[in-house]
Amino acid sequence: MRLGLVGAVGALFAALLSAPVAQAIPEYTEPNLVTTLNCGSANPLGNGPLPVRVDVYNQIAFPSDGLPGPAISLIGYSLTRPQALEYTIEVRVNWRNQRTGRTGSVTVPSRAQSVRWQVDLHPGSGPVAFTIHQKVGLMLFVPMVNPQYSTCRGRAVA
Repeated sequence: MRLGLVGAVGALFAALLSAPVAQAIPEYTEPNLVTTLNCGSANPLGNGPLPVRVDVYNQIAFPSDGLPGPAISLIGYSLTRPQALEYTIEVRVNWRNQRTGRTGSVTVPSRAQSVRWQVDLHPGSGPVAFTIHQKVGLMLFVPMVNPQYSTCRGRAVA
């Protein structure tokens, strides 16, 4: 019986070693980071500024919004520790493709213990200029208490 068990374990081990290895999609394992923007805001809690960074990625083949790529992805995050209270965030990104003249706007709401959001832009190919408008408030029985507004700009090639 021991020989049968050892043989079965050996066969399983050999099968695992010879199985093909799955590879991740390159767009997710090696994203094309264009730049990181500083898009800080006043803190609705009133205790100093709220630093927010925005990572800008381009040539995203499979964007998180499910629409066909390529796209530009903007991922915003705060550098502060999560708070006991939740933030409510509304981000609007206005963009303009400087080659085609095409324009657009994307608005995304979010709610979390730290500022976190993601916006995907579908401007077509070419250089794109965009403006990020953040509205950050607190969730105290109702959303967006003591809202703070900030704006920053960036560029990427789609």
